[in-house]
Amino acid sequence: MQMQLVVVDKDKCRPGVCENGVCIATYSCNWKVLEQHKPYDLPVINLSRCLGCARCTSICPLGALQVVDR
Repeated sequence: MQMQLVVVDKDKCRPGVCENGVCIATYSCNWKVLEQHKPYDLPVINLSRCLGCARCTSICPLGALQVVDR
């Protein structure tokens, strides 16, 4: 069985579009998979926490989060 995880498409992600430069998808994950060190930085995926549920992908207005096979 292949496992899925979420990745950030760096070509699509533009934190400046999100309110105050804070990625809205970072708040959508109950497991705190997405981390943004400071406003306007690209969010980073903590792969050890990602369950591949893809909830965050539906939250991102730019479609910058994508599910891939691990």
